[in-house]
Amino acid sequence: MSFYKYILLIRLDKPIGYMLLFYPVSFGLAVSSKLDIFFLKQALLFFIGSIIMRSAGCVINDLWDRKIDKQIKRTKNRPLASGEISITNAFKALFILLFLGLIVLVQLNNESIILCLLILPLVVLYPISKKYFFCPQIVLGLVYNWGVIIGWSSSGMSESLDNVLLLYIACIIWTIIYDTVYATQDENEDRNIGLYSAAILFGNKKVLILSLLVIVKFFILNLIGYNFDYGYFFLISISLLGMIMLLDLNVIWKNSMKGSLKFFKRHNFYGLMILLFLIIGNNFHYV
Repeated sequence: MSFYKYILLIRLDKPIGYMLLFYPVSFGLAVSSKLDIFFLKQALLFFIGSIIMRSAGCVINDLWDRKIDKQIKRTKNRPLASGEISITNAFKALFILLFLGLIVLVQLNNESIILCLLILPLVVLYPISKKYFFCPQIVLGLVYNWGVIIGWSSSGMSESLDNVLLLYIACIIWTIIYDTVYATQDENEDRNIGLYSAAILFGNKKVLILSLLVIVKFFILNLIGYNFDYGYFFLISISLLGMIMLLDLNVIWKNSMKGSLKFFKRHNFYGLMILLFLIIGNNFHYV
């Protein structure tokens, strides 16, 4: 039973978190390398790394937020907030995760190792941003999607950095979208205890603003597909996916606090589809 508390601490029971960390790095890999043994090996390595680093991020977040988590209904039963796991044991778990992360890190090329180390300060600072920054989802987006650059660098930086940066921006927008909806669950409680979030910032214009962000995101993805000459299949498929997400926002979710978690989880499907379309586009230009 005590082992299960650590599963809850690192959110291993909620795979959507590490999948949303894995997708950006796999996107960067997908646009810069062909579907071959190298791609599959790197994808597996990044998948393992995503699980480990997302778990470490959860521990860091809960250490920072344990007093705040006690005040919010959704998070008050987290192991650190409830006292089921001590701060000392949480740090021990964090050390083990960071050691495992280091083992994965040294499998990458030197450029990717440097890029991984560069983003670490923001990983630590993200929990603080919820107290002092008007839109912490931007910070989360910068951190969570840095993998786009790492996936690109791990393939030898063969593709144009300009297009990779466009992909990074599209993914940051994506994170702002899904995490704003996720934050809607705690919007009232966050406001009461003085925390910031995009859900509070956007207010009653949330659906409109997020819809515009969806349009911008998929416009950028179309631009990337055009620049890379991915063909009509990619352009049509990615546009249809954008329309589905717009319908999801405006017809299914509709700023519903109860429906926020389900909308958030559906982004596993959106991420998988984008990855699939990028792989097809990069490997089958004639489609």
